[in-house]
Amino acid sequence: MKRPPPRVDGAPRGVRHPLTQRFGAVRLRLATALVVIILQPLTALASNLPTQAGGAPPAAPVWSLDRAASRLSFRATLAGQPLDGVFKSWDAEIAFDPENLRASRAVILVNTASAVTGQPTRDQLLPSGGWLWTRRFPKAQLVTRSIVRTGPNRYIAEADLTIRGVGRRVRVPFVAIIGRGDTGRMEATLTIDRNLFGIGQADGRSVASAGPNVVLMMHLTAKKSR
Repeated sequence: MKRPPPRVDGAPRGVRHPLTQRFGAVRLRLATALVVIILQPLTALASNLPTQAGGAPPAAPVWSLDRAASRLSFRATLAGQPLDGVFKSWDAEIAFDPENLRASRAVILVNTASAVTGQPTRDQLLPSGGWLWTRRFPKAQLVTRSIVRTGPNRYIAEADLTIRGVGRRVRVPFVAIIGRGDTGRMEATLTIDRNLFGIGQADGRSVASAGPNVVLMMHLTAKKSR
């Protein structure tokens, strides 16, 4: 029988040469270090995400609007005089937990045709094309993107406000207090420039007698859903 040719590294067959063993150990350590480098940031990220059974982030509790105890109003100026009004028809979808603001959110939907001031002349003007144009834009909405705490019971919501089909990013400061019986109350005030939304136009120009600022005020009472 022919003997197999000698190994190039000079070691007997069946025996790993020391250099081969050392190279293999180095490769194993490099591979292990690479796995740690890749997985460590992912592990840290996963450890910072709040989870509940099943691995999904915990949801904030849902709140049901008490319409009878809630109010959405506005204040403008016309000919130098304050013009106060309310929206009679609106709704709110709220999920809020002061200890879980990442999952908290709110959507406010307003029927623009429900705006009234109690002054017949003004009320006939509001639905028109130069103002709220309710026939073409029957809904206005505010959708929160994030909520941060600024102090005890005080928060700021970054939100998208859409009126007359025009969307603008706004910051809404509000106070929210959760009392006994899982009843929550929220007060918010937002000042907008009506010109940014095309409100108060005549012949393509802003109505000079109307002040540029409109203040939106929300008093909201809600009950935590069981």
